[in-house]
Amino acid sequence: MTPPKPFIHHFPVRFTHTDPAGYVFFPRYFEMLQATVEEWFGQALGIKYSSFILDRKLGTPTAKTECEFLQPCLLGEILEIAVTLEKIGRSSLTLRFDGQVAGEPRMQARSVLVVIDLGDGRPRPIDDDLRRRMEAYQAG
Repeated sequence: MTPPKPFIHHFPVRFTHTDPAGYVFFPRYFEMLQATVEEWFGQALGIKYSSFILDRKLGTPTAKTECEFLQPCLLGEILEIAVTLEKIGRSSLTLRFDGQVAGEPRMQARSVLVVIDLGDGRPRPIDDDLRRRMEAYQAG
């Protein structure tokens, strides 16, 4: 069986992402990870993230994130962030993010997201339809 292709989101490194030296300021990577999740939902899973929140009243707060910065990203570069589903539980999922510029690894991260009901803030089981869509991006 062929492993799934990861979803890839491209980020042009803009002035707003960088510090005075022209390097991506590390908190901006976490914003990029969230943007990648939102794009993954919309482009790959076929669910507008805004609808997930506003209509379904569900959220995916991050419970844990680990990140390793391998090389700095510079103003003007294009950072590609690939997302792969490592694990899916009853109400949580673990995503791996691999960032590279022109094939050169720049950062790696792993995040645990929890699907919650925005009304009470409690974890909610991932429904079968969403689970099926996510599993297409699950690592072997």
